[in-house]
Amino acid sequence: MDRGSSRFGYAELIVTSVIWGVTYVLLKYALSYLDPQEIAFSRFLIASIFFVPLVLLIRERYSFRESLILLALALTGVLSYQLLFIYGENGLSAGDASFIVSLEPIFIVILGVMLKEDRLTFRRFLGLFIATVGLIVLLKPTGLKSEEIVSAVLVLLSALSWGIFTVIGKDILSRHNPMNVTGYVSILGAFMLLPFAFPGLHVLFSTRNTFLIISLVFIGVFATFLGYYLWFDGLKKVDAIKAGLTLYITPFVTVISASFLIHEQMQWLTLIGGTIIIAGLIVGG
Repeated sequence: MDRGSSRFGYAELIVTSVIWGVTYVLLKYALSYLDPQEIAFSRFLIASIFFVPLVLLIRERYSFRESLILLALALTGVLSYQLLFIYGENGLSAGDASFIVSLEPIFIVILGVMLKEDRLTFRRFLGLFIATVGLIVLLKPTGLKSEEIVSAVLVLLSALSWGIFTVIGKDILSRHNPMNVTGYVSILGAFMLLPFAFPGLHVLFSTRNTFLIISLVFIGVFATFLGYYLWFDGLKKVDAIKAGLTLYITPFVTVISASFLIHEQMQWLTLIGGTIIIAGLIVGG
């Protein structure tokens, strides 16, 4: 793998994680007005507006096996991940939800090693360990209430779903254009989400809340259209374990964004934890 290309891919993944850090806060805000399935559908509907012409422009042929992989990617990275995470976040703070979902790198490591897709080198293990310590310092995940346990489990399952999505997506990216793959996955995902969102579509399309509309557009354009493409394009250039490591920066961005946008409390340990996470990214990268 070209070293310059690998560095650019790593940068793409970090940018994606920053965008998703802000997205978790906007999702929390949107949940005050819309149901989880309506939010999930809206983001992929908006993204598909951009993806459809690109898929028609970048034509590629897929074998039957590859078509099944695309369906599996839409199922794990869109349908199950989105619904599990948004339903789970509905019962948690943005910070707690971001912490739990950011355990994704651990699932990526386990699945990658089990399937022999990646090797866990000492440097990657050290970077993962340092970043995990930073994550614990950042969010101190010890205060979950009993009524939040179900929500936490849903978010944890969404992290597992994303880990599966990342590992199985690596193979198809070696043979196909990331924009085309991302487009098909997003469009298929929108169709999968439609039955869940259908009963509340009138609420979604009749909203007049300006900040809610801005939030949905940001989530659809930047977090979904741009974010999913950058993730797949970066994943094509970087191995899955190294890619997963970049997700640790997401909760750092989430906590900072939540303090400004929805006034969730931020403590001084945030900066210490964030610094440790960044150190882990540097070591593991």
